[in-house]
Amino acid sequence: MKILVDARSLAEARGGVSRVALRLVQAYAENFPDDQLILATTGRKKPTLPKNLTTCPNVNYVHIAWPNKLWSIACLLNLVSLVATVEKKVGSVDAFFLPNIGFIGRWPKDNKSILLLHDLSFLIEPRWFKTKQRWWHKLVRAEESIRHATHLLAVSETTKRDAVKILGIQQEKITVIPIGSTLEVSPSRPPLDPSGERLSSRYCLALGLGDPRKNAATAVEAVKALRQETGFEDIKIVLVGSGIKNNVISNLSKNLPSGRSLRFGRDDDFIKIFSNPDDEELTSLYANAATFLYPSWYEGYGLPLHEAASFGTPRVASTTGALPETAPKGTLFAHPAKPHHWVEAIKLAATQPRNVPVSEEKSWKQAAFTLRKVLDS
Repeated sequence: MKILVDARSLAEARGGVSRVALRLVQAYAENFPDDQLILATTGRKKPTLPKNLTTCPNVNYVHIAWPNKLWSIACLLNLVSLVATVEKKVGSVDAFFLPNIGFIGRWPKDNKSILLLHDLSFLIEPRWFKTKQRWWHKLVRAEESIRHATHLLAVSETTKRDAVKILGIQQEKITVIPIGSTLEVSPSRPPLDPSGERLSSRYCLALGLGDPRKNAATAVEAVKALRQETGFEDIKIVLVGSGIKNNVISNLSKNLPSGRSLRFGRDDDFIKIFSNPDDEELTSLYANAATFLYPSWYEGYGLPLHEAASFGTPRVASTTGALPETAPKGTLFAHPAKPHHWVEAIKLAATQPRNVPVSEEKSWKQAAFTLRKVLDS
């Protein structure tokens, strides 16, 4: 079987969606060596894909040397087709796999297409996204892509139910696929904060600073309250975000209920910020955290919880979205709008022994076999 893969998300250096796509395609290439995978990218420059993927004998890499902006415009006007363009180079393909929504132009008429659906948060609450992101979802025709795909792979039962309820997708058109942790780098040392100071093990870790959906403000408010209690006066919080200046902490809680708002300045030394850490830094942060906090308003899966579990780090997660369904065993839960519940959950997590790190390699093999089963059907 010859399968075309939209590999543009594989070329991105960071992000949960990119790491999930990479691990799934890697697992498929390893477990089905008789199938040929055609990885396709676009852009003025040919991106570098991971060597452990491109060196597989059953993987072929094809690049379309169009500037991405020009390619996007051509897709909007239905002047091009990713599938047709690649087929001119490699011949006909049997199936088209999209690890994420993207600009693909005209949909193939005869080829079977499979889309990996992560969540429908952009439809559930558009205000979680910046204006530029909302326009991107419209221009890329996200809803049309979801409806048009021959079959959908959903990362959770929650995402499947959302697709059925919100978009009216037939249940038999959606298959839930198991996934696991995506981080493979072993932490070599305790992490350093941006100033070069070595962090103690007494810190809580939270992701998504700058992303309203991730609700970092509840994590900060909980840790600030926890520091007032005996035995926790020294605990800090580490916030990870994208494009965040290390010395600037602005309004973290625009979306807290009842109009509550938190602002923290440079004098709040219990807050440490990491902007765009690489995988080695991120694994070190996970491995050395006292507790990992994930107070998100909504998630279709909750990949960071599995990443934290792979290092045996105690976890507290929100009670919303797919998190109660998909969180690793042993995860504690608290309401995302009630920081005082998080205080109690963190204290409870602190009394529990650190779990043995969880290996989730089997999940990716199962994911590859699920993808193959869908292709066969």
